[in-house]
Amino acid sequence: MKQRIILLLLALCFSLPSVAQHRHEISIGGGYGLASLQYDYSSMDHKTGLGAQAGLNYNFYFAPQWSVKTGAGIALYNAEASLVHDVSYTNTIKDLTPGLGDLDFTYTYTGYKESPSVTLLTVPIMVQGETGGKTAFYAALGAKIGIPVSAQYKTSGQLKTTGYSAKLNTTFDDLKDYGIGEYTVDQTTDWDLNVSVQLAVEAGAKWRFTDRLGLYAGVYFDYGLTELNKKPDDAGTRLITYQRENPGEFLYGGLFNNSNKLYPVSVGITLRLSFGFGSL
Repeated sequence: MKQRIILLLLALCFSLPSVAQHRHEISIGGGYGLASLQYDYSSMDHKTGLGAQAGLNYNFYFAPQWSVKTGAGIALYNAEASLVHDVSYTNTIKDLTPGLGDLDFTYTYTGYKESPSVTLLTVPIMVQGETGGKTAFYAALGAKIGIPVSAQYKTSGQLKTTGYSAKLNTTFDDLKDYGIGEYTVDQTTDWDLNVSVQLAVEAGAKWRFTDRLGLYAGVYFDYGLTELNKKPDDAGTRLITYQRENPGEFLYGGLFNNSNKLYPVSVGITLRLSFGFGSL
């Protein structure tokens, strides 16, 4: 019964006469709130980041209170993840030198932390409905296409490596020429991403100052539906990768490469100044 009453009230609101009968509307503004990259990994402490979005929107009114919205904008996403426990694992480097033979490298990673940040060019494709009157309620539903503009992740922590030579039956802990020793990790790495498809919802109030000039104030929610991270190769799934040509200059992966899914999520408040023109 309550659902029927709510639907009836919404229908009555959207049937009220509109003040402005323009065909086109351009709005510019931005938003701020929680904007994070969501992913899961065992024994991980994940923190949601803050972000912002800004853009230029265009609404085409096919009826007095109904329009299709598109445009272009920029959205910023941030996150932080750290490991609850230290990481330690071993892999074998074959035929490193004639004297040492094969080396079993043991990596111990302490205080691992990563901070990914992503900038997307967003294109909304949404349907918007609004009530009549100088003070109106509006709601928009649809999708956003997110095209990666830049993406980086910063890794930090302390790394200790040891190497065991079966040929010499000896464990080494300080051979920097072969990448064995203690290292402080502080590296920023570029990141390749897929185009993102997001569910987009926005709702709030619209004040019509004149027949042409208006102001939107509302809340937005964007939720990623597709996999953002490109499928890494085998080396990309490791937190640490040994480089035979440059020992000691390790490649550092990310926890997101070991997650089942990486997707952007944002929720916040938005303000947009609008200008209408053209006759409906």
